[in-house]
Amino acid sequence: PEQLHIDFAKEVYRASNKRDYEEQMALWLQRQEAVFLRGSYLNWLLEQSQSAPTNFTRDRGYDSDSDSEMEGPDTVPVNTLPILPEQRTVHFLAKTPAYPQHLVQHLVTAHGASMFLPALKLFLRNHMPHAIITPGLQDRFDVFRQVVITALPNPLISESPRQWRVRATPEVLPGCGCKPGSPAKFDMALTSNGIQPRTLEVEPSKIHVDILLGMRVGQVRVIFTLPRQFGTYSQALAYIEWFTPLRELDHSSGLHQLSCSTRRLHRNAVVIHIDEIARPCHLIPRMGQAVDCGWTSANVYESASDFYLNSFIDLDTFCMSAID
Repeated sequence: PEQLHIDFAKEVYRASNKRDYEEQMALWLQRQEAVFLRGSYLNWLLEQSQSAPTNFTRDRGYDSDSDSEMEGPDTVPVNTLPILPEQRTVHFLAKTPAYPQHLVQHLVTAHGASMFLPALKLFLRNHMPHAIITPGLQDRFDVFRQVVITALPNPLISESPRQWRVRATPEVLPGCGCKPGSPAKFDMALTSNGIQPRTLEVEPSKIHVDILLGMRVGQVRVIFTLPRQFGTYSQALAYIEWFTPLRELDHSSGLHQLSCSTRRLHRNAVVIHIDEIARPCHLIPRMGQAVDCGWTSANVYESASDFYLNSFIDLDTFCMSAID
């Protein structure tokens, strides 16, 4: 047993970067145990399905218990579970929020949600007119890092379901020691704005993609759920800041033009249901004859005023925009 303990300690240490290794070793062991438990659960499911296939149903929920460790690559592994025909688009949230019980002031400062309270009051007035309590600075909200969106396959590209994630994570400052920080990630997204987006229609003589009809671009700042004092409301919400509706195509680039939307000298912001978020998108700032040297990936969306909707960011977006 003693030799086995030494071997495991060496293996865990080698998996670290040799700096602040004790914390990394503990996290590595925690993840290995989680993988082992998950594997045991999947093996049990497999045995159950083989012994009683008629009584076995699979949970379509998102597998992660929490999204607090989801700062990996930009792509999310494709969910291998099938999408039912009536579920064209499915939105997944983590089972537990990454930022529980956060005050409104924190959302304003860390997330840049300057119009959070006015937008939430308008949402409650429209969707919960009988709510007695008015939201204020004293209220706390459970906040999530991201929403994962799974949609039907694009037959022009692949037979696999499409999957994206839309993030709304504030900046993380460097910690003690050598622990690095991470920049803020408030993704742009195409929203249906209450209109069901059209899907692909593939016919022998015609291919038509009109998913941009009725869509609007917004920057997702906060993904949250309502606290209990406002009543029972099962749907998760998102605070977004609008851009103007898509304008005509630019003659030079062939891309849609848009700009930041304001109302009464403030950002035009609303609270929507997360199932109104159709997919992420990417904006390119309009450079002009000279490029501002002060623009960075962290401040360009606040510093620039005019943008292009990038149709070349991936093949799926290109097909969505180019074929009509």
